[in-house]
Amino acid sequence: MAVWQHTAGPVLVVTLDEPDTRHALSAAVVASLHAIFTELAARAPLDPDAAAEALPDIGPGGRRLPRAVVLRSTGAVFCAGAHLGEMAAAGRADLEANLAAAANLGAMFRAVHDCPAPVVARVQGGAFGGGAGLAAACDLVVAGPAAKFSFTETRLGLVPGVISPLVVERLGLSRARDVFLTARTIDAVEALRLGLADRLAAAGGLDAAVEAVVDDLLRAGPAALGAAKRLLAEVGAQSYDRSAGICAQRIAEARATPEAQSALAAFAARVPMPWTPASPWKLPPVDGEARA
Repeated sequence: MAVWQHTAGPVLVVTLDEPDTRHALSAAVVASLHAIFTELAARAPLDPDAAAEALPDIGPGGRRLPRAVVLRSTGAVFCAGAHLGEMAAAGRADLEANLAAAANLGAMFRAVHDCPAPVVARVQGGAFGGGAGLAAACDLVVAGPAAKFSFTETRLGLVPGVISPLVVERLGLSRARDVFLTARTIDAVEALRLGLADRLAAAGGLDAAVEAVVDDLLRAGPAALGAAKRLLAEVGAQSYDRSAGICAQRIAEARATPEAQSALAAFAARVPMPWTPASPWKLPPVDGEARA
């Protein structure tokens, strides 16, 4: 299976598992990722009053939205980007088929970006072209020391079309112009400085760094995380002056939710929030692989 899902407590782990193709974004992989993240968007949030240690219904076909999603891959490369054979075939097809393939790819990236639950990318190695775009679509990117990012499209006579909004959102136009036009390779340290990565793991500590990020997310209210993502999208689409009304409305709505009321009561009583995990979260190792 090119893409598989694994539940670990309240977290859904999505794994790209085609190391022979370096997890190229074939039509099949794109369709699988699009289906997973589109289906997640239709789910109901977890009940904040449910016991933190209860096993939620967040797996494939489940009814509840996970508290977080971890996107990872097997082997040494995170994602090599577009499937070049399919890319060449699309270019030889008629315009309608070519546009449809591009639209499908773009819809997948947007489904990842718009997932109501926060998405954490575990980048252990190369993220090239669309693979770097896939990382950019995630909310938080944790990079290992061997991570490398490159937007290679121009060296192949292409442009980073459908991923460009995701990268510009992360880097801004000036830095995106640099990495798109030069197609240079960016190491993990520079990726952190530019904003392509949000955390840089120490040698041998990639899984621990991912776990630390997920632990932070699990301390937040499940519905509040989704609301915060929506707020960021709304504020980003507005000017500073026009954002005032939206911001006031969103905090007013949040205060009235059962989740916020239960959290405020717990804080006043000096007891843990209802959703606080009973123990630190652990990333399950890929079958046959040691923890990184």
